[in-house]
Amino acid sequence: MKTSAAVKSVRTIGPPLALVAAVVAVLAVLGFGIGAWHFASADDGLRHTVAGFDAQAADRAAATKAGADFLSTAYTVDAVNDKGMAKWNTAMTAATTDTLKDQVRQTKALLSLLTEANASMTGAVSDSAVISQNDNLIRVLAVVKLTGKAPGQNDPTTGSVTEYVDLMKVGGAWKVFGYKDIGAKSGPGQPDAGLPGLPLPQPSGGK
Repeated sequence: MKTSAAVKSVRTIGPPLALVAAVVAVLAVLGFGIGAWHFASADDGLRHTVAGFDAQAADRAAATKAGADFLSTAYTVDAVNDKGMAKWNTAMTAATTDTLKDQVRQTKALLSLLTEANASMTGAVSDSAVISQNDNLIRVLAVVKLTGKAPGQNDPTTGSVTEYVDLMKVGGAWKVFGYKDIGAKSGPGQPDAGLPGLPLPQPSGGK
């Protein structure tokens, strides 16, 4: 009778232990699955974050180059190879949005008069940086070094202007929709805001 009771006890204890073991195993697998999902989700979010930062950095680089190219073109007057400023007009039209088209045409007409008088000027961006970025809008601050000769001037004049250039992404390319001269160092006076002009002669003893 004692042996039968022992056997019976084993039989009644066995299934609950097996059930507990099964539950523990399921929980272990489930816990591992939840942990793996959590880490996978975190990793995916990190990849998206990194990709977003990379895209913003690429936009900053592209906008900075577009802004620098625009300013170099805007402040270049070539009386030898572009007498009527046709090349200038084509490049400026391609670099700007519709908001600046009229200003480009008006500036072309004025600069054409300078080329007819054999005036010349070159612009080169020496420093530039993105100072604000918001979705598809970027503002670049740039310093443009100028060298030019006014009609009748023998020695070239050098100077610089500091410009804000506002760009927007249009069809995957960065276009200028606004720009403003915020400072000039080329003798007395300043060029009109947003309108390229020849650097003025240096005053006596000026730098």
